[in-house]
Amino acid sequence: MPDPLSKIEALAESLEELRLHIGVRDLSVGGTCLNAQLYFSLANACLRNKAVLLYGGMGANKTTLLNLLGSSFLGRSFDQVENVMLSGHPEQTEEKIVGFLDPRQWSRADGAEAQVLWTPWARSRWKVINEINRFPSGKQNLFLEILQKRKISYAGSVLEPGDTCYFATMNPDFSATYPLDEALLDRISACVPATQPDFLGSLSLSERSREIRQLADELPVLLPQDFEALPALVAKVDLSAAAELAVICLLRDFTLCERSPGYDKTQLSGTKPSRGLCAGCHYFNNPEALCWQADEGLSDRVRQDLRDFTRAMALLLRREADVELLRAIAPYVIWHRVSPQSSLLDRPPYYGARKLAFVADMVEKSINRTLNERGEMNTIFSRAVDGEISPQQAKGELQDYDDPIVRLDFLPALERMS
Repeated sequence: MPDPLSKIEALAESLEELRLHIGVRDLSVGGTCLNAQLYFSLANACLRNKAVLLYGGMGANKTTLLNLLGSSFLGRSFDQVENVMLSGHPEQTEEKIVGFLDPRQWSRADGAEAQVLWTPWARSRWKVINEINRFPSGKQNLFLEILQKRKISYAGSVLEPGDTCYFATMNPDFSATYPLDEALLDRISACVPATQPDFLGSLSLSERSREIRQLADELPVLLPQDFEALPALVAKVDLSAAAELAVICLLRDFTLCERSPGYDKTQLSGTKPSRGLCAGCHYFNNPEALCWQADEGLSDRVRQDLRDFTRAMALLLRREADVELLRAIAPYVIWHRVSPQSSLLDRPPYYGARKLAFVADMVEKSINRTLNERGEMNTIFSRAVDGEISPQQAKGELQDYDDPIVRLDFLPALERMS
């Protein structure tokens, strides 16, 4: 019997052979080009309680792809999965989203507590929110609470659907759309641009002679035990030591400005780099220092997401979870969570529009610096932490390094160890 990974590989091949998903190969990993929209969705299906957002124009196969994957991973028909999907619109009520009280229970003479009738979407472990930006802020807070608690509350009752795969789609701004709340965006583990098929892809799609629902029945289907086994398979994948170090340094490179006297650049007026926070800093305008180039730092959830998606993608590609894979994954985990300095993003080659490419370049700088220039300083600090040398000796050796992580992380940490 084929293992779950073989079935997932067969599923990815079948989607292309049946012309159900012809995507641009925009994700490059070690010379292998993949479609990010497909493989981030597959990686999320291997994890639990993570959320992936597919962002792009209408007709980019976002919603259809997620329903096709749900059909295969859950072993249900395409129509069954599509019927569970939640579609956004401004008038959507909480009762339609999560559940309601049956009015017939109110007249019961026995005084028993009324029971909530939970919606199929609330009970499902494959939750798709279609056009999430058509929900106003109040409804977005509902989704934020669900992602935070992994539970659904209504009328004093609580539903625990179990470990769940969360997906959302988002179209560009239209007249009936609303901005996504920043707290909700931070709960979204990865955001992937969904692009229209290219010229050859359009030619291939034009040769499809049958409807999607007919073709969906021919896709490989995972057994329930296959679906349940996937998180454990991801957990067995070890992240390389270099990748672990690169993840931590990447977070610190984005977040070091929060060590300034203002300390919290996201809450206090005038404490963002774009508003002058870093104007007097030694590293301001240094292209190798990243902390001043974006207004937001990165929360520890980003560290967890980077580790989890790197390991899940390594499992899918049957390769090591190394720095090369992290380099490809990280921009999609970070770019929707930060606001780059407009003075930098507006320049060529980004022209104010290529935000993902800008963040990818920031990731590249951080990882390259960690693996090269920071090699000796990381060794010195590690030896001090392991007790091989004294904190005083480490401080003396690190004084000569003009690096923000040394100045704002390593030296204060050694001072506390003394």
